[in-house]
Amino acid sequence: MSPQGRREGLPVRTVLIPVEHRAPRRSWGRRLAAFIALLVLAIAAATVVAIVRHSPDAAPKTVTVARKPSPVRRPAPPVHPATAVTLAQAQQRAITRLAGLGVPVFCGAASGHEVALTFDDGPGPYTAKVLTILRRFHAQATFFLVGNRIRYWPRLPAAEAALGAVGDHTWSHADLTRLRRHAAALEIDRAEAAIAASASTRVRLFRTPYERSPRWLGRYLAARGLLEIRWSVDSDDYLRKATADSIVRRVGPGLRPGAIVLMHEIHPTTVRALPRLLRLIQARHLHAVSVPELLRRDPPSYAQLMADNRGRGCVDLATARRE
Repeated sequence: MSPQGRREGLPVRTVLIPVEHRAPRRSWGRRLAAFIALLVLAIAAATVVAIVRHSPDAAPKTVTVARKPSPVRRPAPPVHPATAVTLAQAQQRAITRLAGLGVPVFCGAASGHEVALTFDDGPGPYTAKVLTILRRFHAQATFFLVGNRIRYWPRLPAAEAALGAVGDHTWSHADLTRLRRHAAALEIDRAEAAIAASASTRVRLFRTPYERSPRWLGRYLAARGLLEIRWSVDSDDYLRKATADSIVRRVGPGLRPGAIVLMHEIHPTTVRALPRLLRLIQARHLHAVSVPELLRRDPPSYAQLMADNRGRGCVDLATARRE
């Protein structure tokens, strides 16, 4: 209708406008069914994602290669304390039996599989390295210490005693034949006290410097319960021209059962030669032990001791008797 017709009061025509029909609300049953359907779809989707994620094509394969374990040198089995005490007592008895004779020991009886490595003139700057090498090869040794050097390395004598044995090499490495008896005896006694205090052990072994002994020395050592130890193999490692090769060549032929080897722990060439000597000992199926252990396992007889001292070295008794 036009605006004019409205103003004139004409009847208004009613126009029906169609209204969109609304669907009735769903019941609770339908809602629950729809929810379950959505939940099933979600679970299915998660399962598909998990399968794809763990699929062999989706992730690279991890190959585990079994490595061959590296060989490990097993340490020597620990010694039971009671066994260690019994062993030490047996070693002391072996020393006591020989010390009363008042003569030096040059070697064992050569009836076993033991050799004794000995080191003079320590402690020193290379002692720790010597101990490390000996531990690596599970070997023992005997160390003849100079008393006035202990103050510079006060902890080493105890470590040396734990790895074998320690002995007296005088207080200042003096030539006892050039001293009066009182002064020479003081050299022995003072060093013995210093070594015993630093190593916390009784000192039973002695080695005279320069292989020189006054006539009264044997009786004096016997009265004090000390046993003089010499050697059957001299490494010559103290020579100026000594090298690791020359030491091995010098010592190698003498590495036989009962041998006592003379070396010095204050020379770097000795340290370099030591692993080679220990491998040689192992290759010959020998065992590097301390002097007390050598005397316990393979002590020299009285006849051998007397023959050795007449010959001033390790004598072959069979050959000596034939002569």
